Amino acid sequence: MATKDCWFVKSLNEDARWDKFWSFSFICVMTWFKDVWFIINYYLKRFHWLSLDVVAGAMVTHVIASRIPNGHGKVSWASTICVGIAVFSIYVIDRLLDNRKLSSNTTLRHRFHAQNEGTLLKVLALLGLLGIVCLFWLPSPMFLIGIGLTLLVGIYLFAVFKTSFSNYFQLLKEPLVACIYTAGIWGTALVALPHTIWENYVLMMLFGSVAFQNLLLFSWFESFEVEEGHSLAIEWGTETVSKMLGWLAIMVVMVAIGVLVFTEHRYCVRAAVVVALMSISLHLLKRQPKKVLINERYRWLGDGVFLLTLWLL
Repeated sequence: MATKDCWFVKSLNEDARWDKFWSFSFICVMTWFKDVWFIINYYLKRFHWLSLDVVAGAMVTHVIASRIPNGHGKVSWASTICVGIAVFSIYVIDRLLDNRKLSSNTTLRHRFHAQNEGTLLKVLALLGLLGIVCLFWLPSPMFLIGIGLTLLVGIYLFAVFKTSFSNYFQLLKEPLVACIYTAGIWGTALVALPHTIWENYVLMMLFGSVAFQNLLLFSWFESFEVEEGHSLAIEWGTETVSKMLGWLAIMVVMVAIGVLVFTEHRYCVRAAVVVALMSISLHLLKRQPKKVLINERYRWLGDGVFLLTLWLL
């Protein structure tokens, strides 16, 4: 009997040790997941605040523009780097200039730029030197159009700095940025191509329309939180801009379908599908304002739409 009792007690002790082991293992695994998620979330926020998702999308789109129509066009690595540097610099400088005009840093994005202004200025200087080095490998047509775009961007940033948020210049911000973005990404690629076809220009127009749709959508979301100032959404009204966004999405999808029907190049078919999906995604985002206004989720999702272009690499 005593032998049986000892075996029973030993078995219970063994089970208790295993229970402690599994409990400890579970706690360790959950703590690890929590720490990993914290690290990922920490760096993802800064990645987004620096608009690096937009930069990545711009560089990928530039590669796509260089590969049209058959997907095998020559891509200039120097121009791709210059596009990334230019987009990053414009976004950072724009926010630093905003901080000069704001009495307080109203958003986490602006607060982050204000707290790290010194570091960001050093990064911009280093990237400027890298851009100058890349100029030696740029095709001459790209170099010339790049000078023109640099002057245009300089005028735009000067106007942003000199005008207040209540100035009517703010009404031009969305279409101007969309045009500069499209010219910088597509224009620099097209001038380096030996010959162009109608698909080049139609797809450039479609991607530019999606860029404008993205910016106008952000302005529409911001109008729910900001009642003063001059933006297209505030000036024209949310209802009017909502209808405009709907028609813009319809136009992009219809023209993309036209490319699908008439093009002879498979790569252009894929590009048309991607640009249509991007526009539809932005339209669906507009239909969920209550969910995506929280913590500016619409910015994450709206800018993330441009990563759909990775399918075309």
